[in-house]
Amino acid sequence: MLAAALPAWAGFPEPVQQISLSYGQRSVTVVYRTDGSAVTKVKPLCDCTKTTVRGSELTAVVDVSNFDADVEKQIEATTSDGKVTRLTMKFRVPPVVVFSENPITWKLGGAAETRRLQITLPKGSPVTAVEQAGLTGHDFDYRTEKVKEGREYAVYITPKSTAKSCMNRLVLRLRSADPRYVQRVIYLRVKK
Repeated sequence: MLAAALPAWAGFPEPVQQISLSYGQRSVTVVYRTDGSAVTKVKPLCDCTKTTVRGSELTAVVDVSNFDADVEKQIEATTSDGKVTRLTMKFRVPPVVVFSENPITWKLGGAAETRRLQITLPKGSPVTAVEQAGLTGHDFDYRTEKVKEGREYAVYITPKSTAKSCMNRLVLRLRSADPRYVQRVIYLRVKK
């Protein structure tokens, strides 16, 4: 009788969930519910996801401790009506460092003008300072500026020439207790 009352598309009404994470968050619990069909089979598509099922409710506990950029994780779930649904969790990870641009590109044959790279450390970020900047390669000149200690920095970058294509990296050493965040790279290039 209940099955006749369910719509033909019975399954998971919200197969995609958006989850915003906080700095330092280690795990997240995400709950999916069906329109009434029991969940009979579950296959997480990542080792970071552990699942449990109770009737029409699927609970996923996701280890987010290694996420350092926005990411999607998925689970394949089968319901008692035989329908297979791919459930998606879209994790929004707060940035630990914000760059005004990356990569920084100059046009081949264009003006070799100085560009200002703005570096901002968001409030609450596990990164507390930019300690050092260094270039790989010799195609650019740069100078750094501390705008506001622990919050805002600037790097002024100038290509030595735009007559030929090149690519170098500006490597930033960052102060953070979390080893995932002690270095960031900005790509510098001259190209068509």
